[in-house]
Amino acid sequence: MGARGLVDAPHDASTADRAATSNQGARQSRTSYADPTASPPHNPRRVLVLSADIGGGHNATADAIEEAVRRRWRGSEIKRLDTLDVMGRGIGRLFRRIYVSNVETTPWLYEFFYASLWRHRWFAHASKRFTGSWAGRRLIGPINEFDPDLIISTYPFGSAGVAWLRRHRALTVPAAAYVSDFAPHPFWAYHELDANFVMHEGAEAVARAAEPGSSAAVCAPPVTAAFHPGEATTARAAIGARPDAFVVVVACGSLAFGDTTETVRAVLDASLEVQVIALCGRNEPTLAVLQDLALPAERLLALGWVEDMPPVYQAADLVITNAGGATALEALATGVPVLMYSPIAAHGIANAELMVVAGLADLVITQQQLTAYVRSVLSHPYRLDDLRLKASVHVETHSLDETLDAIAAPAAHQAATQQPTSRRPWPMRPSDAFFAYAGNSGTDQVLGAVLELDPLPTGQSPTLEEVRRAMAARVSLPPLRRLLVRDPRPGWRRADRVDVAQHIDELVMSAAVSDAEMADAIGEFWSTPLPDDRPAWRMRLFHGQSDGRSVLAVQEHHCQGDGISALGLLDRLLDADPDDPLRERRPARAAGKSGQGGARLLVRGIWSLATRGRPPRHPLNALPTGAGRTLVRVAFPAADLRRVARAHGASSQEAIVGIAADALGRVLRERELVDDTKPLRAMVPIAMRLPKLDRLFGNWTGTVTIDLPIDAMPTGQRIAAVQAQLRDRIRRGEPQGAEAVMRVAGHLGQPVHRLFARTVYNRRFLSTIVSFMPAWPGPRWCAGARVAATYPVVPLTDGVPVTIGAIVADQVTGVALLLDRTLEIAPDSAKRALEAAIADAQRSAG
Repeated sequence: MGARGLVDAPHDASTADRAATSNQGARQSRTSYADPTASPPHNPRRVLVLSADIGGGHNATADAIEEAVRRRWRGSEIKRLDTLDVMGRGIGRLFRRIYVSNVETTPWLYEFFYASLWRHRWFAHASKRFTGSWAGRRLIGPINEFDPDLIISTYPFGSAGVAWLRRHRALTVPAAAYVSDFAPHPFWAYHELDANFVMHEGAEAVARAAEPGSSAAVCAPPVTAAFHPGEATTARAAIGARPDAFVVVVACGSLAFGDTTETVRAVLDASLEVQVIALCGRNEPTLAVLQDLALPAERLLALGWVEDMPPVYQAADLVITNAGGATALEALATGVPVLMYSPIAAHGIANAELMVVAGLADLVITQQQLTAYVRSVLSHPYRLDDLRLKASVHVETHSLDETLDAIAAPAAHQAATQQPTSRRPWPMRPSDAFFAYAGNSGTDQVLGAVLELDPLPTGQSPTLEEVRRAMAARVSLPPLRRLLVRDPRPGWRRADRVDVAQHIDELVMSAAVSDAEMADAIGEFWSTPLPDDRPAWRMRLFHGQSDGRSVLAVQEHHCQGDGISALGLLDRLLDADPDDPLRERRPARAAGKSGQGGARLLVRGIWSLATRGRPPRHPLNALPTGAGRTLVRVAFPAADLRRVARAHGASSQEAIVGIAADALGRVLRERELVDDTKPLRAMVPIAMRLPKLDRLFGNWTGTVTIDLPIDAMPTGQRIAAVQAQLRDRIRRGEPQGAEAVMRVAGHLGQPVHRLFARTVYNRRFLSTIVSFMPAWPGPRWCAGARVAATYPVVPLTDGVPVTIGAIVADQVTGVALLLDRTLEIAPDSAKRALEAAIADAQRSAG
């Protein structure tokens, strides 16, 4: 398992306080979830919005989504990404230039491309796969960095990228697209997404035709709440419009496509009663031309970019536009009739036609028709009533909030993601494949944690069905859906379906079960290899004790991830307080990376590893392994660990390694497995994780090796010896060197990589493994039961019969020894040794 390097856990309440409030906290948590005014437990804490600055419609839709998220899920964190900028430097500027050029200069080419997407299914398929691969690969880093619970796209390339990640990287975060045009086209809809939200019932069939098998649903116009019907007199006074005029807003999007000047002239020719408000957006040349007309404000108000748009629509009697995007949707939400005039090529024409069919807009093509239309509605104002009525009914029938609830609901998302996908696996990263090669029948590389659960408020332990139900709501998490493929090379494939009943079972034990019996029972669970026919994880609930306490063992294959990844996944499987900001899901500060210190540090690290050589064979590693496991657990206050570290000028990791050395020395001396001439060499993982790396999946650690001081000595002297070695190895660049060597080995071909893994990750180069990780600072619950302590399980490897790990979670330090049964060490004896080492360390801190 990995570690976060030399990082201390944050200070909070003592363990005594935690124990005193344990049952009360669990009861409060269950009550808050049942409270109808509280946020339901599946509410997204982090929402990623994918948009693009190409026209104003995509960002306007993103604004509406973000506002709805804040309104619906208070406290949620929102991040918006410009998909084009993510796709590469200068890509946004290039695509904007192409888009403007096509619409204004070569509309025939734009129309040809748009029509080809509909006419040739293979062309649409190839185009979407190409852009999806491009955007998807570039989105991996930002998505891993932000770690969202929900992804919403308002731009087609963003939707394509998420769909690609669903197919090829088992992305199972709930995801949906909001179509910011009235008429969807083939680039808008994707069957891999949970939902594709369109603007009208008539657009549902179009979306399904654009992408067969896609889930299409109708939503309210995705505009901010400020766009609603208002008092025209007040709005006109606010923007300087005539109170007695027939006000026509000419708005052709943020780029003001089309001949705005001729449109304004045609409208003004209809009557002197007309006042035109021309919105030029960011099109400064058009604004200058209109201002040069020198028309009085009573007839023409020419405006550039307007920040506060709702009063402009509320002041209008009619909105004229030519695209059918955000402008039309904002007008509909405000209750203003829409007239489509000379729509732009491709999507503009499609939007206009569908809006007319839906009865939400009228359409004219020529200037003469435009002038005649305005005169007609001036003479017969009731002709606009039908447009107003249909727009009002459409807006009131649908809700933006309901669509957010729909895509965030775990049951709906699970059903949406359990669909057949590509059977083609994708390869593992070298550092992940290393652990697929390193395991064998006796030492399968399986890591995880053991959770000690307090009783429920009823005094009982959670039932198996309660645990399964809690985990079923989270089964969409990527590590729970990835199926390990071993041949012809280690890789992953997304499992179409995950049955929690196959992954979670229970062992009901006697009422008076002893610690030793529990240690053997948990060890037996860790002795059984993971099945290859399902995703590489499982859980077992151990319960039946008279005090209502229970234990939940959670394991996954090491090639799924290191200790930090396992903790990230575990945190997502547990419940936090509704108001917990989950700061611990932020990436840990890396102890170092290959680039720090430049190439010199990397070379020094590799040289240091190469010159250390293999240690003499320790008596501990002369024994055969593979006879089964025993797990020994001890918990003590995290405040005590910090006190010990401060007393000796060390980090919490250095203090834990010192305590581990003391405990191992006591155990091995009892078994007469100590040789003063042969050092006990320990591998200590050091986190190399960077902010953009996946925190739920993958191995991102370097390592250092030190000789543990296991002889009898004062605690301060032992910790000082550990500290000197750790800091020296880190200063020499050993973590960077180990990471680089593992990465290079993965590119030398499968046989070499397998040989490398099985040569270096065994008794030849290490005697034991000692790992330390800080986890979540606040309380966590599982199926309503508060987690009293969390213990890491560090896997054994060939010829390495004992490992030790420690986790600081909720102000409790959980320490666990995993022992191979060939050592013939009684669990009670190992526990006494570990408790004695902890007690000595506590006393040394006064």
